[in-house]
Amino acid sequence: MHVVALYWQAIVDGGGVDLELTAIAVAVSVVVGILAAVGRIYGGKLLGGAITVYVEIIRGLPPILQLFIIYFGLSQFQINLSSFSAGLLWLVLYGVGYAVEIFRAGIEAVSVGQREAADALGLTRVQALRRIILPQAWMVMLPSLMTFLVLQVKNTTLLYLVGIADIMYQARLGTSATEQPAIMYGMAAIAYLIINLTLSRIGSTLERRQALYR
Repeated sequence: MHVVALYWQAIVDGGGVDLELTAIAVAVSVVVGILAAVGRIYGGKLLGGAITVYVEIIRGLPPILQLFIIYFGLSQFQINLSSFSAGLLWLVLYGVGYAVEIFRAGIEAVSVGQREAADALGLTRVQALRRIILPQAWMVMLPSLMTFLVLQVKNTTLLYLVGIADIMYQARLGTSATEQPAIMYGMAAIAYLIINLTLSRIGSTLERRQALYR
């Protein structure tokens, strides 16, 4: 219990770092992901093909390799990013690769008839997306978006490898100091469970409320 009392605050502080990085990365990924998904669907072969290649690269490479390329690889070209900046950049780049597919699937799930109705009303493509397609696509995308949010929280477990003081970093420091890895990593596990179960519960609540308005 002494170890728990001594290091729990450090674990909580690390959780704050994880949540900060996740919130920023997910917000940016969602905005860029929407734009990229629209570009992939409506942007023609060149733009759509380039976005497809990006998505395949992101989804095909191991996450840890992507992180190391950004943090260690770019330094070879005199691009020296701080640990926080490199970790955030990787989370964004990785997140965009997944967000694009979530939004693409959601947009394409809206029936063709809805798009034709928008054309008949004389709406521009932007107006149709904002007023008709995206609101309906949201219903399809919500579960995937919540899963994506939890995935990004889990991805932060890699960031201690580049020196970011997240939960795993604090647990590792505590393990070195106390030589009690079971307790330290057990606290880390509890912290991640609290975060992810809370997010999952929020997602379930949103899905239930959404179902009431269908």
